[in-house]
Amino acid sequence: MHTRSIALATLALATLATSVHAASVTFGNQEGGLIPWSSDIPIREFRSAVGQTAIEHCAWYNRVAYITGVVPGYGNYISFTCRFPPGYDPVKAGGSFWSH
Repeated sequence: MHTRSIALATLALATLATSVHAASVTFGNQEGGLIPWSSDIPIREFRSAVGQTAIEHCAWYNRVAYITGVVPGYGNYISFTCRFPPGYDPVKAGGSFWSH
């Protein structure tokens, strides 16, 4: 039983350690979103996670992500917009709202 507790504690610590560098969208729609600012921004892996989070969010709407603002400080956000790729026509692609 004691060994099982140690194993569960180790697993919990490993999960917490890996989730430190995770980023998630707090508010977002097809126009863009907000990711909470973190003091981990200087860490390259966290910056990569922020970018990947924005890319995944915009890909849901068949759009490309553009980071538009980073305001450092507790309680601030990293903002991004979702735009169609250059030359993309949603009507011709059959992905517009009205084509359904």
